[in-house]
Amino acid sequence: MKTAKLIYNPYAGTKTFPNYLDSFLKKFQSAGYNVDIYRSMKENDLDKGLEKINDSCKMIVIAGGDGSVNEIVNNMMKKKIDIPLGIIPSGTINDFASFLNIPEHYERCFDTLLNYNVQKIDIGEVNNRFFINVCVGGLFSSISHNIDINLKNSLGKLAYYINGLKEIPKIQAIPFKIKTSNQTIKENLFMFFVLNSKRAGGFQHLAKFASVNDGMFDFIGVKTNQLYRLPTLLLNLMNKEHFSNKNLLYIQDNKFEIKIKDGFKDNEYHSNIDGEKGPNFPLNIKLHHKALKIITNIK
Repeated sequence: MKTAKLIYNPYAGTKTFPNYLDSFLKKFQSAGYNVDIYRSMKENDLDKGLEKINDSCKMIVIAGGDGSVNEIVNNMMKKKIDIPLGIIPSGTINDFASFLNIPEHYERCFDTLLNYNVQKIDIGEVNNRFFINVCVGGLFSSISHNIDINLKNSLGKLAYYINGLKEIPKIQAIPFKIKTSNQTIKENLFMFFVLNSKRAGGFQHLAKFASVNDGMFDFIGVKTNQLYRLPTLLLNLMNKEHFSNKNLLYIQDNKFEIKIKDGFKDNEYHSNIDGEKGPNFPLNIKLHHKALKIITNIK
């Protein structure tokens, strides 16, 4: 009998997914799957759900937010597990699942996973850690993991924006040196995104031309030194109006080396990957082309 491995974070988002476990079991068992379940018991233990995976396993399903997906993807890549991954978007922010057009409605999500539309997608790696959606530096890099978990679960995406407003008085442009495969750029940036998909942090259309299997990252940097322009630029990001803005840097490439110039200590600044605290600078970012099989709702 074919097996589906379900790994879930009961604390993610509004904590509603456990109420739908029986529905998940009914649908998958009716489709001929034996379901093996692992429930997260504490932080950073999702890797235990990947133990004893055998040839009967045809699908690994993670129920959680972007951070849970990141944890599973890191362990799958490191353990070289070549089994399609399905996502149940049950977190506060579900950027990557949304990009894949996976329904947030649980019953429709289960049906989508059972349709088993598998595609190979690109994966990012930064300083030996993998990311599936985005690597962020600057203003937004400290926002998500500094949010009180109760505020995050009760207010959802609004909590990120509230926390972002708190950070604005502290921010300053950082002098970055950005090396790609064919150019070196020195620029003062408030923040940057290295994107695998079109969206991050609830912004739906950050990278107009992004695709998860084109072999390219999309880099967006906010480069104004005038703080009063920042709110307008953020609105541009939300409204898809930023691609002709001279205060925004847009690059496509498959690798980036990002350093902080003299006068700033690299190790005092860190990145954020898929909504979780990432490596300190300098960053060595590279792309693994079509390295992960994933179940999508995109034709």
